[in-house]
Parts: sequence; structure tokens; C-alpha cells
Amino acid sequence: MDGLSRIAEATFSALSGDGGFVGSENAEVGRKGLFPVRDGPQCRIAVLPNGEDSFAQRMQALEAATKSIRIQALIFTADEAGLKIMEILKRKHEEGLDVRVIVDAFSNPSLQTQNMYFDLKQHGVEVEGYEAFLLQWLNEIHPHLNWANMRFHEKLWLIDVETPEGVAVVGGLNVANEYFRIHPSNPAGRWRDQDVVVRGAVLDDMADAFDRNFNMFVDIKKSRGIFDTNKAWDNTRSVMATIGAKVPFYFATDEALNQRVDELARAPVHPDWHQATCRFVQNRPRLGETYIRQAYLKLIEDSKDEVLIANAYLVPSRKLIDAIKDATRRCARVIVITNSPATNDLPELTMVGREYYQEVLAVNGEPEVKACGKGKGVQIWEWVGRRKGDEHATDGTMHGKFAVFDRQASLVGSHNLDPRSETLNSETALIFENRDLSIELARLIYEHDLAYSRPITPEMAAKFKAPDEALYKLRKTFGDLFEKQL
Repeated sequence: MDGLSRIAEATFSALSGDGGFVGSENAEVGRKGLFPVRDGPQCRIAVLPNGEDSFAQRMQALEAATKSIRIQALIFTADEAGLKIMEILKRKHEEGLDVRVIVDAFSNPSLQTQNMYFDLKQHGVEVEGYEAFLLQWLNEIHPHLNWANMRFHEKLWLIDVETPEGVAVVGGLNVANEYFRIHPSNPAGRWRDQDVVVRGAVLDDMADAFDRNFNMFVDIKKSRGIFDTNKAWDNTRSVMATIGAKVPFYFATDEALNQRVDELARAPVHPDWHQATCRFVQNRPRLGETYIRQAYLKLIEDSKDEVLIANAYLVPSRKLIDAIKDATRRCARVIVITNSPATNDLPELTMVGREYYQEVLAVNGEPEVKACGKGKGVQIWEWVGRRKGDEHATDGTMHGKFAVFDRQASLVGSHNLDPRSETLNSETALIFENRDLSIELARLIYEHDLAYSRPITPEMAAKFKAPDEALYKLRKTFGDLFEKQL
């Protein structure tokens, strides 16, 4: 692994006491999204290096579930992977397990996916964030919360948290074929993402975060009296039970991909568990919570030698830019990887983010940074989905949201480094300190992610800031209009 021969020990304030975090100004919310520091057997973590391993871990945890299942994802698609999961969820509910799902239905508009949600609901599985006939709009109308533009972007997979065998998978993966790399040869169906699997008492914090969201939906609907859509579902299920029939659905799938799903679901997975000091945080800007933004800034500020950031969507805030530049001036090496327009599923977002490359890279020209010596400074890399020398891409979007600090502490979660995650979307993240785990994540960046990326030179950054190609300039201008919403 490339890098410094020795990384200094650091003390990370985000993982001690209250960490100096500022809570919500809303007195009713306070510091509910900031969970306690856990250590030793209370927090055991293993890195899942790719989507295939994450899928196998998730599926085997589902099959082994005996008490409860909680799943939250922005995207939960009725493709081959999603439908396989749907069938297990229905079966587990029939066996008596408490099965709950949260989705962002507006981010899942396809009819087949909406039908899958209906099928789950009619079989008794609670799916919050969705209502039949797009009635979720009714639940988004709230006099005090700007919900219509504030999406639920969290990704949580919690199994049997009430038991010693409980397990969670957290990170950047939604539920769809591309995240689990189901397509064996199609780059668009083979994304790069990052999860970790977790055990211990910290799962109680994750369950509390999930329940905060789930109960919010339930409570808002109850306040609507006759417009409570839960009542409609109760009546629907009652009628179906009386007549002994349910709405039949046909779901179109590809048999070859179904076989691939079955193979991956049974693939052996061997998590390398490590005890860590960790803290789970939930970030709901609609309630004035900013813990993940604060965590990034604190972790960068406390780093002495190295900051590694891999994030799908990079439109950095002023505070993040300043933190990166300050770390560079302290002689830390800073490497940031994000998508190129060719691999970004939202290419205009990269074009807007490129506006800031020149300013960030300019810090390398400052005398105090030059004096730091070889291997220091800040680097920006763009993911292109293919190794150097390869003619064609083998991987699609880089969707990870993780960072490593001095190969000692790490952050893995759902949070993008863009205005939407910072000021609009509900997000979660796990911050943890363990050298072995952090070295493993750093190794993935150095040995895998950089190999599929290209470095951005100052000349390239200058051209990105002032493009001369007409179509690119038009798309960038369009993106600039909506920068605060990206």
C-alpha cells in the first residue's frame, strides 16, 4: 500500500465524551441524533469489501432472523435482488417476525417497484414512506417541516437487534441489482460501494434511529384523523382476510439474473471482526441536526498525517474546503476520490463539483505546503470505472461514502459531501476507531479505488472551471442553477 511509512497516533474528539457536538436548536429534539460512544464488545465491526459480500451477508442474516427485521433504504427496487428480498420478508412476517421497512417512495417511481411495496403491505409487512396511489404525498404535507424537498436517504439493515446474535449492515448500499453487482459483465450494473457489518450494543442506537423515522411516519398519519392512511391499510387487510384473496401481481425478471442472485445469496462470507470504539450518529436537517457534517470537520481537524475520502457526490461546502486546506498546511496528505461525469449517475453534479477543484488544489502551491516534502499536499481523483490501460470500463458508478483518518479512525455511512446531504436529507453514519479496520479501508482506496480513477491536474481543474465545450458548459450552467438542491 502506497503512503507514509508511519502514521502518527491521533486523538479524535468525535469519539470522546460529547465530542463538542452542537445539538439541534429544537428543544424537543435536543441531542437525540447523537448516540453514546461504545467500545469493546459493545461495538464489533467487519469491513465488507464489495457489493457481492454485502449481499451475501445481508441475505444470510435475513434467512437466520428469528425476532425482527428493520430495513431502510432510499432505493428499494423490484428487480431480481429486490424481489428475492421481498419474498424472504413476506415469509419471515408469516413466521411471526416483526418486519418493518422504510423507503423513499418518490425515489422509486417504477410501477413494478410500487407494486412490490403494495404486495409487501398486503402481506402484513409495514412499509413506511409508501402509500398506494401515490398517497404518500398526503403524509408529506406538514405545517412545520419542509418534507417535500427533504428525502430519507439513510441505509440501515438491522436483524434481531433484541438478541445477542443481532447484526447490522450500514454504509452506502441501497437495495437494487447494481449495488450488489448482480450483472456479471455489464459495467452499469456493477457499482463500487462500501458497507460494514456490525454487532454489539451499538445496534440499539441504530434501532433507535430507525424507530425515530418509522414512528415519525406513524405519528404524522395518526394526526390526520380520517385521512390516516394506516386505517385504509387496516381495512384493506381486513377485507382480504375475509375473502381469502390478495391482489395478484406479475413481476418481470431475467432468469439468468435470478440464478446469479441465488448464487450470490449462498456465497460464503467470512467477516473479520474487530472490537472498536464507535459512535453512531443520525442527521436530520429537518429537525436541525448536523452531526455528520460536524463529525467530518472534527475528524479532519484532528488528523495529523493523512485524510482519505471516497464520496460519490462531491460539491464541497466552504467549511469542508477550508478544513481540507488547513489539513494540507499541517503537512497531512489528503486524497479525495469522487465520480467523473462518465460514471456519475447524476453527471451534472460532478460538473458543478468540479468548480471547486482549482481552489482546493491551489493550496499545493503555498510555501508552507511545499515545505512539507514529497508525498504531501492534496490530490483529487475522479473514478472512471476502469484500470489504466484497459480499453473498456468494467465498473459503473462509485457510490461509496466513507473516509479514513490517519489509518486509525473511519467514517462509513449514507452521507454525501454535497448540499443535499448537508442541509436537506436524513442521513446516518458510523464513526469508529480501530487501526486494523481503518488500514483495511485505506488499502481498498490505495489498491483498488485509485487504480480505477485518474488524478486531476491543475490544468484540468482550470479547464473544468472555465469550460470551452458548448454542451458541457450548458449542462454545467444548468447544474449551477440547482447547486443547493444537489
